[in-house]
Amino acid sequence: MPIVDGRYEAKIGTTFGKVEDGIDEIKRRVQRSRGIRINNIPMTLLDELKPLLKGKDLKIILPLGAKIVEELRELGPVAVANSRIYLEYDGEEANSGSVAFADAIFNVAWMDGRILQISTMEYGKCVKCLRQTFDGAWRYAKK
Repeated sequence: MPIVDGRYEAKIGTTFGKVEDGIDEIKRRVQRSRGIRINNIPMTLLDELKPLLKGKDLKIILPLGAKIVEELRELGPVAVANSRIYLEYDGEEANSGSVAFADAIFNVAWMDGRILQISTMEYGKCVKCLRQTFDGAWRYAKK
């Protein structure tokens, strides 16, 4: 952790004011990253990312009830969630998904295909832990 003005300082995350800004940052990260893990994001966002995902070290867990199509299989290993993961957002149950990179995880809150909020976790220990959570979900997902 760097020392700034005599104290330790660390940025642990970002909450994007506009969903579009979060999507743009995800796209930038996808373009320059090699390893990507995608879990339970809305299919509309996955469709936007598909052209950028070719040739990446990639694993995708689709939302509960989604269908695996050949176009996704061509990108890399694909599975379908076996459980419903959600969070409470403004008093309603919203789906919780993520796009994980080596140094950051983008958390995506969404409902009925509409993205409500995008935030990141950039604190290294949490990023590592959340990547391990993806590995556990991958083991139990339908392939």
